Order: sequence, then C-alpha cells, then structure tokens
Amino acid sequence: MKFCVITAGEILPDFAALSAAIAAAFTLDRDTAAIRTRHGWGILDTDLEETAANALVGKCAGFGVKTLKLPAEALKALPGVLPLKQIGLEPGRFTWTGGAARTGSDWTDVLALSAAPIKVATTHLVKTTEGPSIQERAIRLGIMAVGLPVGFGKTREVNKEITGSDLVFYLDILLKTDKLRLRLDPANFDFSCLKEKKTYSSQTNFRVLCAELSAHAPGALRNTGLRAILEGKPLSALPYDSLEDLEKETRRLAALSYKP
Repeated sequence: MKFCVITAGEILPDFAALSAAIAAAFTLDRDTAAIRTRHGWGILDTDLEETAANALVGKCAGFGVKTLKLPAEALKALPGVLPLKQIGLEPGRFTWTGGAARTGSDWTDVLALSAAPIKVATTHLVKTTEGPSIQERAIRLGIMAVGLPVGFGKTREVNKEITGSDLVFYLDILLKTDKLRLRLDPANFDFSCLKEKKTYSSQTNFRVLCAELSAHAPGALRNTGLRAILEGKPLSALPYDSLEDLEKETRRLAALSYKP
C-alpha cells in the first residue's frame, strides 16, 4: 500500500516552520523549500512507501508541524466543476441552479467551502487619436518658415494594446453525498439571494455571500482564502497564483475527512 502525508487540521501550519521542515525532509535550499511550501498547500508528498511516509511524519514533528499519514487514495482527484448560477439561502436546505435543473441538499452535506482571489492577465484594445510627432512638427514648421503652406499634418486613429491584471474571485463548494463540486464565478452569478444585503459591487457581494454560506454550513471545512474573507484580511497578498492552487488546497481539505 502507498501513502500520502499532509498537514493536519484545516488551518495550515506556520509558513516558516513548514518551510524549514520541508527543507530538512527533502534536503532543499531555503528558497526552493519556500516555493514548495507556497504551492504545496499542506500536501507534503504522495505515493510513498510506509517507511518513507513514517520518516516524513517524524521529520515534520521535529519542527512542530503536525501531519497525517493517509492511504494515497485519500488525495483522489476532485469531481468536475459544475458552474453555479443561483443559490438559495433557506435555513433548512441548500438549493442551487447549475448546469441542470434546480436541486439541493441539507446544509450538513457541504463538506468544504474554498474561496480564492486569483490574478488573471488582461488585454484591452484602446483606440486613441494621435497627431504628428514632435520631430514631424518641427520639420513642418521649418518648411512653413520659408513660405510653403504644408500645415502640421493629419491626426490618425491608433489601436493600442493595454495589458494588466484583474483579481478574479472563485468559490468552490464541495458536497459529500453526490460528490459534487459547485463553482461560483461572480461574473456569471445571480446575487439576488442576498436580498437587502446585495450591493452594486460584485466583490462586496462575494464577501457577503461567503459569510452567509459559512453561517448556514457551520460544519463545513474552510480554506485559507475563505478564512481571510471572513476575518476581513487583505486578499491580494494571498498566494493563489492559479486555479491549480485552489484545487490543491481543496483536495487536502477533502482528504481530512477520508474514510476507508
């Protein structure tokens, strides 16, 4: 049988302690260990023989990092994503509209709530009107000075490509019974479920909805991003570089509830 080793508990260990443990366990330099810690999201290693898994658990314990040794199958891939369109916030039942008809389950069926702000590269084409350059204008002034009426030249429309980044918010809701993963993208979601709490800001609505879902499903596991939202912490510094980070963190949360 093969095993995996993950950090214990919902909340990730202290970053410095976990990075030091990973550096020692895998004989890595400080910077490489920090990168592995940042993108590991508490998953330390997978597909290990039991002796190697036990050694990794012991090494982490020496740095005060609590871990779990589980069968490798505990870190199975997550279910495919079902995009959410609407949510019902009734006290007794969690209902939603996704890719199919409206359906639902008890709030106790919510295994995990995982939120993440992810920077997405953007490109916009902007039309601008440009006149002659300073050099062109100087040449034309010189020509006009000798009496030739050439004017200053025509203006022209130019398409400029502007690059930047936007902070896009995602929320994954993992359900136990039907093994579903529902994904909320604020750009394609109807926040009318918030009723009088709904605002004109999609980011504010997202934060409010996270709080509502957390209150309705108190037994659900919560990831780092959701905890930061609930605690009102700055989100731009969170280390979610892609949806892969969110997926990996949610996989670890799901593994915490593993039962053979």
